[in-house]
Amino acid sequence: MLIKNNTLVIYKGKGAVVTEVNSDKYLIRTAAGDSKSVRLKDITFLHAGPCQSVPQPAPMIEFAIQEENAELLGDDSISFSDFTELLWNSNTPAAALAAFALLEENCCFSGSVADGVTANSAEHIRSIRNKELQKAAQAEARTALLERIRSGAVTTADHPALREIENVARGETASSKLMHELGMDALPEKAQNLLLKLGVWNEFDHNPWPCRYEIQLTRQYPDFPAGLPEEERLDLTHLTAYAIDDEESNDPDDAISYDAENDILWVHIADVASVIEWDSELEHFACEGGSTLYLPEKILHMLPENAVNIFGLGLQEISPALSFGIKIDSEGNVKLEKIAPSRIKAQRMNYQQGDELMNSDEFKPCVEALQRFRNMRCNNNAVMIRLPEVKVKVDIAGRKIKITPLEQNPVRELVANAMLAAGHAAAEFAEANGFPLPFAVQEDPEMTERPDSMPGMYALRKSCRQSTISTLPGKHAGLGLMPYARVTSPLRRYEDLLAHIQLRKFIANQPLLTISAMDSRLARSEAAAQLNSKLERQCREYWTLVMLKNQPEPWQGEAIYIAKPDERSVWLLPELAFEFKNRYNARIPLGESVQVECIASDPALLTTQFKIIKTNAAADPAGEII
Repeated sequence: MLIKNNTLVIYKGKGAVVTEVNSDKYLIRTAAGDSKSVRLKDITFLHAGPCQSVPQPAPMIEFAIQEENAELLGDDSISFSDFTELLWNSNTPAAALAAFALLEENCCFSGSVADGVTANSAEHIRSIRNKELQKAAQAEARTALLERIRSGAVTTADHPALREIENVARGETASSKLMHELGMDALPEKAQNLLLKLGVWNEFDHNPWPCRYEIQLTRQYPDFPAGLPEEERLDLTHLTAYAIDDEESNDPDDAISYDAENDILWVHIADVASVIEWDSELEHFACEGGSTLYLPEKILHMLPENAVNIFGLGLQEISPALSFGIKIDSEGNVKLEKIAPSRIKAQRMNYQQGDELMNSDEFKPCVEALQRFRNMRCNNNAVMIRLPEVKVKVDIAGRKIKITPLEQNPVRELVANAMLAAGHAAAEFAEANGFPLPFAVQEDPEMTERPDSMPGMYALRKSCRQSTISTLPGKHAGLGLMPYARVTSPLRRYEDLLAHIQLRKFIANQPLLTISAMDSRLARSEAAAQLNSKLERQCREYWTLVMLKNQPEPWQGEAIYIAKPDERSVWLLPELAFEFKNRYNARIPLGESVQVECIASDPALLTTQFKIIKTNAAADPAGEII
């Protein structure tokens, strides 16, 4: 058929009008009004017209009439124009467009403009029709589902269809057709918020953060040896060792004792490296985990749990340990007098019970020695930050969240300094003997001052640079120590375990681990440990917001205005060790304490709002929202 001006054609499955013919080129205008220059092979003749523009297709013929005409046509074939005339009683451009669309459906009829039209078999028509009805039913069900989501009236039968939104909330996928159809960005927090509003999720059973960090809360642990290897151990059972920790701690991996006769501080560490060989399955497993993951709702151990049962200090009458005998001189300097696998008798106690020990005459020289060590660190400009800390514990089944402030008492500080002394002594020992350890290194903070106010300590903490692990010794500015290595938590930190493996090799006169071997392990373990640390902080924030949201009465407490880094203000709730930012233009001085009431908490969006209810400020902002 000759194609000329004003002819109706098909271009890419849609109608178009030829507006100009130039040799082998045809200028067409689409239904959208776009002009395109195409070749003859790109278009298909549909109707001679004349058409000034692409018409609206004629109304589609009811299916019953299509089916009736297909039956009448039988095995005969008719031209496209006769087909159009048969069904629409006319052969207009609008009818031709509708007829073309009907052929594209390939239900009752098949064919083309050039080759004519035939009727499909009854079986074919039935099959296509059933698919169309099924598709229509699915579309109708989808529309109904969207309406139930919008109105918040979803049913349990809808839950399988909402799994794609759950996948977005968990961070497992970045797209959701449902959310797109709802006009929502497929963001994890928005998906989580929607699921909470619909009642599909609740805050207690659906903490999405571990999934978002791609951390599984179940692990298949390698087998852990049931017994200890045969080796000589230093008998220190005549000294009472004290494993002092939080009351709820369940993995005691360090203890201290004092040998008054020889003026030696003993720091005893769980000797788990005695059964974990280098390059073994257990050692690789610990490396991949990086550290024990302490979530408010669950503890995911770095090593199999029976490792704690065997090596946790004080859990058995006699505990195996790697013991560090340390001398602290009058200037607070430390020296490792002895390091050896040992047997100890450890007595577990909490920090309150440790008060009595610390004030006893027998332990007084040890307390004084550790105070000298602390003073030495202060003289080296150590960063002593005292900001509130808490422990967050969640009972999922009981729907309870317990936030307990960690008291900054002298016993806690004494134990911390004993562990630091052991790390410093071990690092000096390694440096003096020329073998590598996982040394902890940190550059000086940007701030040179050492303030003691809450805003000052917050600013000092922000100015501290991140510590790194290096197999070469260096300065740890924050601790005021040069060098330093973490050696006191091999049950729950891989770098400590790696240090123990190396120290044990040295004292047993075995071939030592090379720098390259240690570096390759630390690159993997530190990435995992840092991810664990970030997840722990994120989950503490999440559960704090869940607690604030689910109080029977609005939570009230102290808030301290601690920083103004930019247009935002930073506030601290010391009772919860919770920091939040807002754009409140505070009219009170930094460090000012006010009483606030929580008026909104959104765990999904990680946002909170508080109302000031009492203040001592001259410009009283009571009643204002922060």
